[in-house]
Amino acid sequence: MDWFGKRKEETVSTRARSHGVAVLDTVSELELVLASMAKGEKETALKGVDRLMLSEREADRIEDRLAADISRGDLTVGERGDLLHFIRQIDSIANWAKEAALHVQLILETDAVVPKEIWEEMAATVNELIEEVKFLVSAIETYNSDIKRTLRTIDSINDQERIIDSKYYSSIKHAHMSDMDAKAILLVTEVINAIEMAADNGKASGDTINILITSRGLQQ
Repeated sequence: MDWFGKRKEETVSTRARSHGVAVLDTVSELELVLASMAKGEKETALKGVDRLMLSEREADRIEDRLAADISRGDLTVGERGDLLHFIRQIDSIANWAKEAALHVQLILETDAVVPKEIWEEMAATVNELIEEVKFLVSAIETYNSDIKRTLRTIDSINDQERIIDSKYYSSIKHAHMSDMDAKAILLVTEVINAIEMAADNGKASGDTINILITSRGLQQ
């Protein structure tokens, strides 16, 4: 069951969890940015964007160290490829959160007017994304010790992604039915799409764990 590697020092599984936590921090900062915008606290939102960028860079840094560990570890070619694919999927969640934050910054810099309820709706969707990433971190933590629990957690990841899917359609509809001008609609749509892509990558990460469990015959 030792999928994450066989190293005597800091294990790949520990780094993988740290990576997941850094991604979670990035997504959490996005929620704070959107909540601040809903309150009209623009300076607070911009500071949140800066913190988000730091968290995303930390996730990238851990991803690089993970890749180095995997290249030196006692792993087969197949295991190495599976792990690299997995950590890149997780890192993409943080990348999309950064993309959403950059479009929030553009909204501020271009003085686009976005209604409070749109900000609140996007913040609520990111709250669901936070839960999805928490489940993903939990799946990483239990992979080597409790496969049944890991599989249940993957089901929870899928449930969260479905919730976010339904919110995606609602948010897009509300944006296009609002009184926002074309510029604001375009930028808000980019934020919404980035949140949806982050959720899709979270589900894909869970799917990868599920595939690895099945392919290695680890189901109990």
